[in-house]
Amino acid sequence: MTKVKKMSRGRLIAVGVLVVSALIIVGLTIRFVRHRMAYAVTDAVFVRTDSLVNVGFNRVNGRLRKLAGKAGDPVAKGEVLAAIDDTIYRLAVAQLEASLKAVRIERQAKVLTLERMTREIELNEKIAASQVLELTQKKDALNARIAGVEVEIEQLDRDNERYKKLLRSKSVSSVKSEDFTTRLRARRIAKQALQKQTAALDAGIVSARRQVDLAQVAGIRLKEVEKSIAGLDVKLQKLEISLSKARDDLAQCVIKSPLSGRIARRYVSPGALVSPQKVIFTLVDPEDLYLIVLLEEQKLKGVMPGAPAHISIDAYPDDGYAGVVESVLPASAATFALAPRDISAGEFTKVSQRIPVRIRITKGDKQRLRVGMGGAVEIKRQAEKKSGKQDRS
Repeated sequence: MTKVKKMSRGRLIAVGVLVVSALIIVGLTIRFVRHRMAYAVTDAVFVRTDSLVNVGFNRVNGRLRKLAGKAGDPVAKGEVLAAIDDTIYRLAVAQLEASLKAVRIERQAKVLTLERMTREIELNEKIAASQVLELTQKKDALNARIAGVEVEIEQLDRDNERYKKLLRSKSVSSVKSEDFTTRLRARRIAKQALQKQTAALDAGIVSARRQVDLAQVAGIRLKEVEKSIAGLDVKLQKLEISLSKARDDLAQCVIKSPLSGRIARRYVSPGALVSPQKVIFTLVDPEDLYLIVLLEEQKLKGVMPGAPAHISIDAYPDDGYAGVVESVLPASAATFALAPRDISAGEFTKVSQRIPVRIRITKGDKQRLRVGMGGAVEIKRQAEKKSGKQDRS
């Protein structure tokens, strides 16, 4: 009897254990199912960045005289990463600066010459024009005097003829007749003197007008000087452009970090010869890191921008990272594969496609993350908005 009771008690305990185990399993199963219904879970998680920056010498080449940092080292924005021997470029800048200075001095001398010549020509032209005017006025005055003398000569000539007739009739003395003859001769001599003065003034006027013409002709020299200055201006412009490029080339002999981050890779060794466009460093900005999640298409329900995500990074499983969905990309990961599936022959096996989901990291130390790291993510599903459109009967 005691033995039967012991067996019954053992069965009851065993049954109780089985029932409790079953309840625990059922509870865990319900919890797992409810969790999977509330969260989209995957371990196809990769750390990515859009800020992998390749830096190198854009237009210059030479031997490296400085190379700072190696892969993994932190860099600050503006920090010198590499520099080449810039002797040739410094000499080019110095030569262009000297040429530019010489041309500027030459141009200044031409400008001063132009100003001096302009003043001289204007002054000479004014003086010559003034002389022409003065001589012309003197000539006009002489012509007026000649006209007056001619009137006197005409009057004396008539009086002389009249006195000659009177002398023949012995009405006047010979002395009076000779006086008129002498006065007539003197006026004619005076007229000849005035005419000679007029001729001299004509010659002076011609000479003064030639001076005016010469002053005007000298204006052609002004145009030549102006043309020479314009040529120097073009030369200055070309030299300034060349100097600006040479200075830019000199500045290009030093590479500075365009961002604060880390060196992802270094491609050359100290003392190496480098050429334009050759990549020296690849830099990464830790603050620009994000996650790409390859989520199975069956798990996309409720995954939309703004959905929160719990992130676990394989390298730091105890660190708490969190994020938020930025976007669900519009094409599957296989769409851009190097060798996409060919189903044109009719052979088709159903394969679950993975859709890339971009997640922005909102919590956690991004400085510890490295591009390419993996992990797992749980994305909180969001209630999908129902369409407001209704079918009309």
